[in-house]
Amino acid sequence: MKTVLISGANGYIGLHIAQLLKNNNYKVITATRDSDGDIMMDFSVPSKVSLLKYSGIDAMIHTVSPNEDLYRHEPYRALSESAAGIHAAIDFCKNNNIRDFIYLSSFHVFGKQSGLLREDSCVTPSSDYGLAHVTAEQTAGMFDRNKQINAWIIRPSNLFGVPVNLERFKRWNLVPFLFCKEAVEQQRITLLTSGNQLRNFVGVSDVLKRVLWTLEKKPINRVIHAYGKETMSILHYAYLVQKVALENFNLPVQIIRPEGEDQVIQFQFTSLYKDLEILPTGNMEKFVNEMLEALLTR
Repeated sequence: MKTVLISGANGYIGLHIAQLLKNNNYKVITATRDSDGDIMMDFSVPSKVSLLKYSGIDAMIHTVSPNEDLYRHEPYRALSESAAGIHAAIDFCKNNNIRDFIYLSSFHVFGKQSGLLREDSCVTPSSDYGLAHVTAEQTAGMFDRNKQINAWIIRPSNLFGVPVNLERFKRWNLVPFLFCKEAVEQQRITLLTSGNQLRNFVGVSDVLKRVLWTLEKKPINRVIHAYGKETMSILHYAYLVQKVALENFNLPVQIIRPEGEDQVIQFQFTSLYKDLEILPTGNMEKFVNEMLEALLTR
């Protein structure tokens, strides 16, 4: 039985990965900032992380990344915590003979780039959040090229999927969750823009398939996109929530948005990998139905 360490194990994606690995006969060790996990790893103090000792781990999955709010309010702290954090995570792996390392990055490394966006496309971040992910990817890549560890980067687009623990979920600022929450609590969805900008949405189950595939196949290419089969505008998604709320839950929802037109950037976020076992299958309408039901019954 292989043993995998998950950093940020009590976060949204960390909880889902832990559940997936346990269901696939992996031994899971959880690392969290507080005392909830098996190991305490506070990446705001990277020197302490790098010096920790723990034997018998085969792979580490690093899901820790400061959220967008920290980049807005404390950008220097967020940038330093991200860059130093992944360096400390990899030093921890080196010091404890952990050979395989997976970093959960973000499609935000492409900023406002248009066109076909695959693993071999150039990264062009347009925000501190995207820049931090590029820096983290480059750090993992450097250690991989120097053959100190085997490092893979998985880049998801906009995640959707009902959280493992709704009460502890903190990412309500993300559109897929925010619109469902507003629909239930306020019977309205408020857009800050006209909502014409496009987003690719990927189901958490599709990201999990990529994580498991990477752990087991160990692909030669080190960057792997986790994309969804649905690309739609923010407004289109709001209409979807409105439709499901009314049809399935008899819940009328008003959509409020300012006048004006956003610049629409046409892009296709996709992957070089077309293996049947990892093609995306996540369905946004199914998620909205499950998310609304979870919120209405909690």
